[in-house]
Amino acid sequence: MSNFFVKLTSTLLITCAVSVAFVAGAHEGTKEIIAAKREADTKAAYKQVFPDLGDLAKEKAPGDIVTDIQKSSKGGKANGYIYTVEPQGYGGKVKIMVGFDTAKNAITGIKVLSHSETPGLGAKSTEPAWQAQFKGKSLKDALVVTKQDPTKENDVRAITAATITSRAVVTGINAARDHYMKNFANGKG
Repeated sequence: MSNFFVKLTSTLLITCAVSVAFVAGAHEGTKEIIAAKREADTKAAYKQVFPDLGDLAKEKAPGDIVTDIQKSSKGGKANGYIYTVEPQGYGGKVKIMVGFDTAKNAITGIKVLSHSETPGLGAKSTEPAWQAQFKGKSLKDALVVTKQDPTKENDVRAITAATITSRAVVTGINAARDHYMKNFANGKG
């Protein structure tokens, strides 16, 4: 009886050790592929929010809502900035990327990267039609969420039944806008 348990235990330990070795090998073998895919996805997102993308250089982000800043340069001169912001939404943090054109001091585009918002409501913040309303907005004034059709240049139409998410996106963009205007607008950066 004792010999049976020793054989069973030994077989189980060997099976576990082989399984762990296979999982570790698969992890090591795919680590570089996953990192390359993540980098390509990030570059595609940069290009989506700032189509005139040049050479990128990381700038110091203040933290809190603004978590990352990338400066785009062409010909040695800054032509735009890409901010990643994470304001608090209804269901948690909403991670957003927003591009700013330095020549026009305007938004070139936004992309909601991740969220925990309510499906069918706040999740509509990822829809291209809703995000399109930000493109070309001037950075002169902070954006304002409105439930009616926008009447002012800085008005943004809220997502129906998802005002908290709409406000979160606008809060994040306004935080990026404030930092940009203080640090990079009009050739400061």
